[in-house]
Amino acid sequence: MNVLIVGCGLTGARLANQLDERGYDVSVVDEDSSKFSALKDSFSGLSVCGDVMDMDVLKNAGCENASKAIIVTKKDNVNVMVAQILKTEFDVEEVYVRVLDPSREVLFRKFGLNTICPTRFESDILFDLVTDESSEISSITVEGESVQFLSAKAEKRNLGLHPGEIVSKRLQMPIAVKKATGHIILANDPDAFIEEGDKIIYAVLWDE
Repeated sequence: MNVLIVGCGLTGARLANQLDERGYDVSVVDEDSSKFSALKDSFSGLSVCGDVMDMDVLKNAGCENASKAIIVTKKDNVNVMVAQILKTEFDVEEVYVRVLDPSREVLFRKFGLNTICPTRFESDILFDLVTDESSEISSITVEGESVQFLSAKAEKRNLGLHPGEIVSKRLQMPIAVKKATGHIILANDPDAFIEEGDKIIYAVLWDE
């Protein structure tokens, strides 16, 4: 399967590395060539530098053969415009768009776009954790899938590690570290190292 990723920031690069390791044919586009340094040395996909809204740049990245596209630049308007180009000009079957501004999410969905809003997602999680005194388990539903949030005391073997280095169970992913003070650090923070007394907050997809 051919996957096009537009935006090679932390999210785009991580996703590209993961898909490449799984054997997908991955192409990454970004206007800043220095961003490609986040791709692993073993990355076998294609990286193209240029204006992400330029159709020739997208063609060079193989968008005409892409089955799926993920748009994750830092600008909502750019993400939506690229998504529209891919859907209307190149007939890409599935296009997923990151939208940082929750107020725009509903509007963009009216255009038939598959939107992902990490701002809303993270704020909902943190709201539940802050307002629930036990903060042990909460859940939300995302696109019909039930996602639970489990808080567990950090194991000794994980002390000193970053959440991304934790080996977790299937369908379970660490998303934050809750410090003894109650302060919550999201797992994508490079300084989110685990210390004694911390709790790890996991997102768990409910598998029927």
